[in-house]
Amino acid sequence: MTEKEDIVFSRNTVEFVTVAAEFCAYIERANDNSRKEFVGTLLKLLPLLYIKAQMLPEDEPISDEGAETFVTEETYEVIRITLAELLAQYDTYLDVFVAEMKYSDTPVTKSISEDLADIYQDVKNFVMQFQVGINETMHDAILECREHFRLYWGQTLVNTLRALHELEYNTPDDDANDENAENEEF
Repeated sequence: MTEKEDIVFSRNTVEFVTVAAEFCAYIERANDNSRKEFVGTLLKLLPLLYIKAQMLPEDEPISDEGAETFVTEETYEVIRITLAELLAQYDTYLDVFVAEMKYSDTPVTKSISEDLADIYQDVKNFVMQFQVGINETMHDAILECREHFRLYWGQTLVNTLRALHELEYNTPDDDANDENAENEEF
């Protein structure tokens, strides 16, 4: 096995691919869950995705060409809209880690659904590049995913996790409230 193959098939890479594929599959079937179930599972899955992304190996790219993208703008929008509908009024949160915040008189808001769609787009592209099965493509996909994690979606993931934590632990359970309201009518 060459050094490049060692990186592609290392334990850390295989574990990240596994978690990344599970994250993407879960996001794709978000409608199969209640908001509470969805948030609860993401609170377990996102930290694991973060840890595994941190452990991806570093190396130099093999190819000078950019990696192929698989997530289309249409797919991105379908994911974002689906998540926005699931999260409903709880989709927006205040972001305190935006550089413009220090120059703004008004709060900067973000969207959990957009953040998750952004993370999904990068991670899904990685998973699809990895599924191609060409060692050089997989090698460079690992490096690109690690770099995108470092530059963008790692911070986005942490910010979204903070918003999901707030939603899980400091927001009334709508499902329980709806059920209680129905029982009071009788």
